[in-house]
Amino acid sequence: MARRLLPLALAFLLGLSLAQDGKALYEQYCAACHGAEGQGIPGAIPPLAGNPRVADEAYVVKVVREGLSGPLEVNGVVYNGVMPPMPQVAEADARAIAQYLKSLSGASAQPPAPAPQVQGDPALGRALYLGQKALQNGGAPCQACHTVAGVGFLGGGSLGRDLTDAAKRLGGEAGLRAVLQNPAFLVMREVYKDKPLTEEEAAALAAFLVQVSQEAPRPASLYLGRFLVAGLVLLGLLLLYQAILWQLRPKSLAERIRSQLRR
Repeated sequence: MARRLLPLALAFLLGLSLAQDGKALYEQYCAACHGAEGQGIPGAIPPLAGNPRVADEAYVVKVVREGLSGPLEVNGVVYNGVMPPMPQVAEADARAIAQYLKSLSGASAQPPAPAPQVQGDPALGRALYLGQKALQNGGAPCQACHTVAGVGFLGGGSLGRDLTDAAKRLGGEAGLRAVLQNPAFLVMREVYKDKPLTEEEAAALAAFLVQVSQEAPRPASLYLGRFLVAGLVLLGLLLLYQAILWQLRPKSLAERIRSQLRR
């Protein structure tokens, strides 16, 4: 009997250890979006507490490492955002998170009363996005890596994804705030690791991206005209530079003689 109970006890202790490790990993990778207690964000990010899907460990591991896009129905509510993949989370860590989520499966899925949030200012968000106003903790402006159609004279960077429809992809303003304050993308996480956005900055950027997503689509030829104008300006500057160099060049003997004769 004792020999039979020993494997069961070891399995129980191993599961308990995984759940404890999973709690710390959950707090690191998941809590900013899904809430400290797995309550989610109403209408934006689905809850994990009381969510029957978390009972499937393989499903949870797949979602953590490969991401998930909506529509997704949880407890009668439809969510249509996008959870970005987190390949940086090792499979063993993802399994530990899955074990921890099982401990939340009996918890209530009803979220607590939302805490008061800073009102997002789209104008401030635009200035932060473009780098016209520096981020408080010294982080790089969004435009260094991303593009928003029609914002900025020549667009933005190409390292990150186009953010024109980010509000629709990431669950509206609430989802954007969560992602901005706890980036799930590996590159973004490293860039802002020691330079996190403040609550006010995240709110402003989220409000700006929501505003952008509601505006009329920009034509694809928008930047072509801007690049043409920029090219003409650059060509004019080069010609002016060449003219100045020509005037400042050392004159030949023949030119000096002709100059003397004209006098």
